This record gives sequence, structure tokens and C-alpha cells, in this order.
Amino acid sequence: MYLMRFLGIGMDCLSSMLILTPLTLVILKLSGRRLISRHTVCLLLYLCVLCGIYSVTGLPDIKYCSFDFTWNLIPMVDIFHSPDQYVLNILMFLPVGFLLPLLWDEYQDFRHVFGFCCFLTVFIEIAQVFTFRTTDIDDLLTNLLGAGIGYLLIHLPAVKLKLRLPLDIDRDYEEKHGQWVYLLVLFLQQFFWQPYFSAFFWDSIL
Repeated sequence: MYLMRFLGIGMDCLSSMLILTPLTLVILKLSGRRLISRHTVCLLLYLCVLCGIYSVTGLPDIKYCSFDFTWNLIPMVDIFHSPDQYVLNILMFLPVGFLLPLLWDEYQDFRHVFGFCCFLTVFIEIAQVFTFRTTDIDDLLTNLLGAGIGYLLIHLPAVKLKLRLPLDIDRDYEEKHGQWVYLLVLFLQQFFWQPYFSAFFWDSIL
């Protein structure tokens, strides 16, 4: 079951990145950034991670958007029944906490990483009101835990090795506002375009 699920997520990420990669390169070019750099590689990886999160969480899109409000506000109520779900939620946000400090200067401070991941998780949970998914307090807690672990995995070695972050520092528009621009571009692509392109992509492959 997990193999097929991961295959589906991988295909969703691939079809999404076929659109997002050229859009990202255009934004970088307009910002005056070098297109071939460590920053670009980490940025594309970051966007791929967000695409995976979008696929896993089953957020609404223009083809499917139906109000279905189910919620759970009791923390860790299912931890003994489905512990693997908690582990997967932690792993899902671990790359976000890891990559943010590599990309943007403000995320050297964990408070900003926490704030951004909290915003992203709350947005996901609210959006799931318009799907068949459950809005769950456990998702918020485990996602933030994953982001915190990811942050420590890059921050502690960077301090010890005196590694200067973010990579390829450039004080420009992309440095100041990039994370929000890319999040908006990704949401618009996933909501309006991806449902149609993904279906076409799957039909072409199969």
C-alpha cells in the first residue's frame, strides 16, 4: 500500500516540477540570481518537498472542492492505533525545517522557521475543511516537531563547522520575499493547473 502511495506522490511531484522549474528559473533570473548555483538546487528541492506535502495532505483544487468539516482537538488520541501516521507527519516537515535556513537569511532564527511552518500547517488544516480529510491538532504538533528536528539537523552542524548560511547569500528581492512568492506560485499552480496537467501526465505515462 505504501509503495503505491509513494509512487503516486512521486508522480505528482514530477508533474508539478515540470511546471514549477521553469517558473522558478524565471523568478531567479528576474531577481538577478545565478541560475546554476547551490541555492537553485536547494530551492528546487524545497519546492519538490512542498509539492509532496500538497499531494500527501490532499488539499482541494479547482476540480474538487467540497465542504466536509471533521475535526479532532484531542492531542495524540490515535498514537497507539496508528503510530506510523505520526512518524510520517514528522518526516514530512523535516525537510522544510532543514531547507529553510539553507535558502533564506531570516530562517537562521528558529522562531521564524517555527512561525512559517505553523502558518503552513494551519493553512493546510483549514484547507482540509474543503476535502474529505480531518482537521487534526496532531498534524500541527507533529509537523512542527518535524520542522524543529530538521532545523537542528542543519543548524547544529553549521554552527560547529562555522558554515555560513544561507548558501550563496544575495541581498535582493528573492532573498527578502522569495519564500512567500514561491508559496503563492506553488498554490496557484496546484489549485488551478495541476489537476488537469496531472491527469494528462498520468494518461501519457500509462
